[in-house]
Amino acid sequence: SANPHSNGFGTLEQRVNERFKDNFVQFDAAANLELGKLLPKAAALSIPFFASISNTISSPQWDPFDMDITLKQKINQAPKSQRDSIRNNAIDFASIKTISFTNVHKNRTGNKKPQLWDIENLDLSYTYTKTEAHNPLIEYNNVTKQRGGLGYNFAPAPKFIEPFKKMFRKSKTHWFDLVKDFNFNPVPSQLTFKADIYRQFGVIKPRSIGGDKYFTPETFDKYFTFDRNYILRWDLTRSLNLDYSALNNARIDEPYGRLDTKAKRDTVKQNFFSGGRNTVFSQAINLSYNVPLSKLPLTDWTTLRLRYTANYQ
Repeated sequence: SANPHSNGFGTLEQRVNERFKDNFVQFDAAANLELGKLLPKAAALSIPFFASISNTISSPQWDPFDMDITLKQKINQAPKSQRDSIRNNAIDFASIKTISFTNVHKNRTGNKKPQLWDIENLDLSYTYTKTEAHNPLIEYNNVTKQRGGLGYNFAPAPKFIEPFKKMFRKSKTHWFDLVKDFNFNPVPSQLTFKADIYRQFGVIKPRSIGGDKYFTPETFDKYFTFDRNYILRWDLTRSLNLDYSALNNARIDEPYGRLDTKAKRDTVKQNFFSGGRNTVFSQAINLSYNVPLSKLPLTDWTTLRLRYTANYQ
């Protein structure tokens, strides 16, 4: 998509002073692709890919530093070596670029039962966004955002073992149903782990305006987080269920400013591989039990469910 307008453009109802006083161009493009289809079918890979770019340029009619002359006049009167910098300082520019891979994973093929170590249990995601802007008052305002994710999910079908079922198979009384239906499940119903890494680095520098230009320092806006989620669900029996979940939020501390020295980069690497500085850790346990009153003839018309919940932080 594109959206341009030129200096002086406006509607018939607008006065001359109310019309646009700049040459403006906006351009946007985006693409969604399934890159896995470019690979052999036997690979069974799903690679959703997204890319976009957005550029906006506004070139003013009047020079923002000398409002009594037009920008075109100032550029024509300046030496050729200075024309590009004069134009670059006067325009209002913004650009956003994005690349994203979401839920990259291998699809299951065949009729094999899911195993704990299957690569199909894993999924990956990554997003990169770069924003750049400058205008007559801001020399540059750049923000880089990166987000990466690693997920693991194992959810097999429960396999309940009933060791006494055959022993009382021919029994006609219901007094032994409690023993006959005794069961247990040795395999967890769900194991889930997800790690999310998010880093933002932003730097802005005001423009020094005037004849006696002075140094303007950069201002930084940056943070680095490392979050982990854990989920365990286990149907221990058909009546006894266990749910456990935990959340760990950590911050990767960085030295001030740009990571322009080896010592600063080594500090960030060390903090990252140590798991970061924990800021929040919470966990919850839910245990529920359906009391088997329906297995006894005298109480088979009643139900009773017990639940235990605990939260720790």
